[in-house]
Amino acid sequence: MKNILFLNVSPRQKGTSFVLLQMCMESLSKKGHKCNLMHLYPHLNDLRSLREAVGCADTLVISGPCYINTYPADTIALLEDLAGHREVLRGQNMYGIIQGGMPYPHTHENGLSMLEIFCKKCGLTYKGGFVMGLGAILNGQPITNLPNSKKIIKQLQIFFEHIDKDEESPIQVYQEARFKVPSLVYRVMAGTMNRKIDKDLKNHGIDIKRKSPYLISE
Repeated sequence: MKNILFLNVSPRQKGTSFVLLQMCMESLSKKGHKCNLMHLYPHLNDLRSLREAVGCADTLVISGPCYINTYPADTIALLEDLAGHREVLRGQNMYGIIQGGMPYPHTHENGLSMLEIFCKKCGLTYKGGFVMGLGAILNGQPITNLPNSKKIIKQLQIFFEHIDKDEESPIQVYQEARFKVPSLVYRVMAGTMNRKIDKDLKNHGIDIKRKSPYLISE
């Protein structure tokens, strides 16, 4: 039996990141592990209770959304705080879960890379993670609402088994769950998003045809 800390680093306490953590916690509780779930944002002004929980845990499972290629900035602040209190870091195993709106996993993988770097710098053991696209569609609803839900649930169970056995979870686990979008649909999506961005810029009085000041030589 392991003492596992499940840490929700999303600003939303009942969002998609929490749903994924809850699935993980339910699975591992049935295996006999002691599970503790905590939310980052209620503790932002005082991280002592989170540090204590980290110090008591054998395994850490961090779950959060992807904001501009990685976890929210407050997650980085938490990791920096832990790095400054090495007494609570004693080689724990760490797994990461990150989810975002884009359907393809490579958009969100940087978050897991950040956790891996943190582990290497601070003496923890990074064991891999799980990336899930289309998370914004759920808005905290069950995974079964996704078009590729059967694949995701199957691969999540494999990921949970790796945590149960203290095994490294390879990237192939979550890659098998990705939602495959036809190239034509990608082109339509890209065009739609670019038009929306241009419209928002114009609404803020920005000339989209003006050359970027960063490209103008003095």
